[in-house]
Amino acid sequence: MKRGLFIAFEGVEGVGKSTQASLLAERVRAELQREVVLTREPGGTALAEKLRQIVLSGADGPIDDRTEALIMAAARASHVSQLIFPSLKDGRFVICDRFAGSYLAYQGFGRGLELDVLKIVTHFSSYAIDPDMTFLLQLDPAAAMARKGTSRDRIEIETDEFFARVAKGYEELSFSDSWVTLDASLSVEQLHEEIFAHVLRVIQNFGEK
Repeated sequence: MKRGLFIAFEGVEGVGKSTQASLLAERVRAELQREVVLTREPGGTALAEKLRQIVLSGADGPIDDRTEALIMAAARASHVSQLIFPSLKDGRFVICDRFAGSYLAYQGFGRGLELDVLKIVTHFSSYAIDPDMTFLLQLDPAAAMARKGTSRDRIEIETDEFFARVAKGYEELSFSDSWVTLDASLSVEQLHEEIFAHVLRVIQNFGEK
């Protein structure tokens, strides 16, 4: 591999993306002896984290759908240029809790914005970088949201219909060859083992020992 491996986790709120991303990062460091950058979207840089707070808190007033989409894109541009691209170039693994898949699922299918436009925007904001593999953790949106409890951010308080559209969007996006759909109702340990097995196969395909 001339660069590091880029892995993203996707899914609706409450499916366990953050948990599985952390577990994978720990195991890659321990068993494969590789440097790992564990990050998230929106976020990952000081600027992107500030933009994340603006979008998720709603503390600065109402945010219309297009403004939300552009803030998310700006956060990704900062994230990719300052953290993801340099890390991959240096041969590190990058494990990201959400990436462009969330952008299309939430802002496209969820908000109803034009997918063709969003694809151009995300191609531009991501510097044309795509994950080598994306894990879609799939669970019924209502069951997934029940895991979140009552403390929810601006997007997590959206309607059941919104999350049903997001889940449908993820289903359509998952037909890509680089996406792996897994059952998020499995135990944390079972799900982790499946994820790590897929990662090992991808590494072997890259010719890595």
